[in-house]
Amino acid sequence: MPHDRRIDLHLHGAFGVDVLSASAEELDRMAAGLAGRGVEGFLPTLVPVPLPALREAVARLSAWIESRRPGDGRGARPLGIHFEGPFVSPDRCGALHGADLLDARPANVSGFFDAIAGAPGRGMVTLAPEIPGGIDLVRELCRKGFVVSIGHTAASVETLDAALAAGARHMTHFANAMAPLHHRAVGPIGWGLLRDGVTIDVIGDLQHLAPEMLQLAFRTKPPGHVALISDAIPPAGLTAAGPSEWTVWGETLFVDGREARNRKGALAGSVSLLDEMERNLLSIGIGEEVVSASVNETPRRILGL
Repeated sequence: MPHDRRIDLHLHGAFGVDVLSASAEELDRMAAGLAGRGVEGFLPTLVPVPLPALREAVARLSAWIESRRPGDGRGARPLGIHFEGPFVSPDRCGALHGADLLDARPANVSGFFDAIAGAPGRGMVTLAPEIPGGIDLVRELCRKGFVVSIGHTAASVETLDAALAAGARHMTHFANAMAPLHHRAVGPIGWGLLRDGVTIDVIGDLQHLAPEMLQLAFRTKPPGHVALISDAIPPAGLTAAGPSEWTVWGETLFVDGREARNRKGALAGSVSLLDEMERNLLSIGIGEEVVSASVNETPRRILGL
């Protein structure tokens, strides 16, 4: 299995660094740590924050991304920015801050695009297509060259099909922060498993998804249609002596070495990196070639690399 070419589509931080607030020096330290764990490229991922704060974060991250060059010796390369929101369902926001979510009315969309103007690389936006203006936003994002991913959603099959027709062909941390599967309304989980033209990504820490759910996803989706992501937060990559508390995204998270939760008890990202998650998948019987593709060929194809 390749150990030096992993691509992570969803990473909020690692090695004590939070991409939402990190300096260039801290980002270099994180990138070096990621490279040491076999990550070649990644999408630094931002959670919803007020638009002025988003503008500042994007400007800082963009400057760092533009300073990077292939083979520059500074570690894993940022390939673009992943915006996890703000256009997601308040009913499925998970650990995202509900106060910072937006619907897709023209004024909000315009403000968002102003805040992220000039972001380099291949960007990704996670959204819920059922929010007001959601389908039109999918079209606009696709027109601007973003990878549109469906997540934090309770959308119906009909709405999801409309989003697919508009250009949304991927799903973020599949089954997490989504309406559950029901035998009379399969929702986003059933839809994602059934639509062969849709790729999905999964968190493989064995905390976000049961082993059986991971097995179901890999058995049901066509080969090369499941990517592994870390959804890592700053404690990932560090060896903890015991339970600890971290301030991430302006709130306290409680970390016990296997998972991180906020005060409401919601999972808030993962504390594992891709190499650990690969070993988890192998341990539950998912084949080596399939696991390798999930961190190499599949995420590259999703980004159009």
